[in-house]
Amino acid sequence: MRRRAVILAAVLCAAVGARAVPNLPVVAVVPFEAAFVAQHDADAFADRLAEELAASGTVSVADRHAVGALLARQGLTATALIDAERVAAFAAESGADFLAIGKLFAIGTAAGTLVTLIGVNPVTASITARQAESMDALMAAVPGLCAELLESIAE
Repeated sequence: MRRRAVILAAVLCAAVGARAVPNLPVVAVVPFEAAFVAQHDADAFADRLAEELAASGTVSVADRHAVGALLARQGLTATALIDAERVAAFAAESGADFLAIGKLFAIGTAAGTLVTLIGVNPVTASITARQAESMDALMAAVPGLCAELLESIAE
């Protein structure tokens, strides 16, 4: 019985994106949309972004699978989270202080991304974009992209 309680507690914590490190702002990286690229590329980019943000040590990152499941359970897409009420409700349910919402796209052989970081208390938004000659080069640009996002959180 005790084992079930421990497992249930772990699942509930993951489902709400519990803070990995107390007192750090929590960022929920919402599943990225794909435009003219495979969805698995958009997922890989969002995963890389979340890993880089977590590695900074200045923010906690909500569990990506829990965030995606919450989005699906609410029947929302990332583009539906532009409404301030929806953003606030989603952030509260995911335990996040910030939502990173993005799109990965390709134009010819070039790749690009647009990431919007939305703060929920108070409501703030900053947009960061990158374009590169290939998907590999865009992935290599993630640390710089993260630095910009983290800078906007610090402001």
